[in-house]
Amino acid sequence: MSNMQIENIQKHYGIVFPHEYLEFQREVSGKAFDVIENGEVIDWEVCFSALDDQFIANNINLVDDVNPDPRRIIPFAWSVSSGNNYLLDYRTNPESPAVLVMDHEEAMVREDAESESETPEEAQQLLEENVREIAANFNTFIACLKARPSDPVE
Repeated sequence: MSNMQIENIQKHYGIVFPHEYLEFQREVSGKAFDVIENGEVIDWEVCFSALDDQFIANNINLVDDVNPDPRRIIPFAWSVSSGNNYLLDYRTNPESPAVLVMDHEEAMVREDAESESETPEEAQQLLEENVREIAANFNTFIACLKARPSDPVE
């Protein structure tokens, strides 16, 4: 994760990653986490996307077709166990984006939303139902994470 790679990603999306997110990425590179909500584990083995030359292409190929706003909702992590995606939502607070979760099993593809809707607004509403806020900002999201123990090397 070089500064140039981070700058290229931010420039592509027209955003600035929260400082807390970048620091967290540097500290926990390669580690996996469980997500805790209301005292219960809701997702297992959440891994953070590497901020590298593949970050944008991976999001385009894996998430954009179910993302309600691929330019302002940026996927940054996924669950190995469920396939759920975690995203930074820059639409209402660009300085401190909320964290959204997208249920892999329930997400509607853009093409289906458009074919099932009479207007672009209806299609957009269907896509909005793909995500829900899980944390008001990245620091709140960090508080919901519990590091998974590393597997012992055999």
